[in-house]
Amino acid sequence: MKLYIYVPARPEPQARPRANFEKGYMYSTHPDFFYSVAREAAKKRPAKPFSSAVRLCVRFTYKRPASRHFEIYKTTRADLDNLEKAVMDALTQAKWWMDDCLVVDKRTVKVWGERNGCEILAEGLKNVVNFGDGWK
Repeated sequence: MKLYIYVPARPEPQARPRANFEKGYMYSTHPDFFYSVAREAAKKRPAKPFSSAVRLCVRFTYKRPASRHFEIYKTTRADLDNLEKAVMDALTQAKWWMDDCLVVDKRTVKVWGERNGCEILAEGLKNVVNFGDGWK
């Protein structure tokens, strides 16, 4: 099974959890980008979520400023791992898979483009060795 979505929103990183020591609790705010991904992913929610190995391919695209006219890759903030966390948490919330620990192959790129957006492709992988027809 393959699932694909395009999210027409500016990619934002997932914030690190914060602590409120006065009130004694932890909290984590989600960026607007998280909710955009979750909303688009919910529209393409599979009937049966992935329950085995998953390959996740993500392309984060940022609108190119004039000063970056000749560059391909976005090497400024936000950190790629924090962007990935926002996407993976949103896909977990949208029930694309049982848990994001099922992602075993991740290919992610952060590039300049014509507009802000995020392309996401999730593909189920075969998690069993094929011994051939002669195996008994």
